[in-house]
Amino acid sequence: MKANIFGSFFLLVFLGILGAIIWNGISSASKPGNGDEVVLMDFYATWCGPCMRMKPVVRELAAELSGQLRVMELKTSENRDLAEQYNVSHIPCFVVLRDGKEVARKTGYMSKEDLRSLTGL
Repeated sequence: MKANIFGSFFLLVFLGILGAIIWNGISSASKPGNGDEVVLMDFYATWCGPCMRMKPVVRELAAELSGQLRVMELKTSENRDLAEQYNVSHIPCFVVLRDGKEVARKTGYMSKEDLRSLTGL
């Protein structure tokens, strides 16, 4: 009987550790800027005129730099936690991450060339 209780205990501990490892992998995969990738976070709102004028510019740059740049289009009303985490107070706001760390930021409308320059690519 004691062996059965200890076996069950160790099985539960093992499954708990395995679950934690899997959960950590899933959560970290959804975080912006893991690894050596370059991430462009585009914070915007649909009611914001300059934000909507930037949409085609951002998408065109994303297509041109496919494989080198990951673009995250983040509607501020649906991503308040990230907007707060990155201290976004004006939109459109573009935050560039390398290796998970912020390396550049700019707000307002800009040309595709200026946006590309911001990414460093």
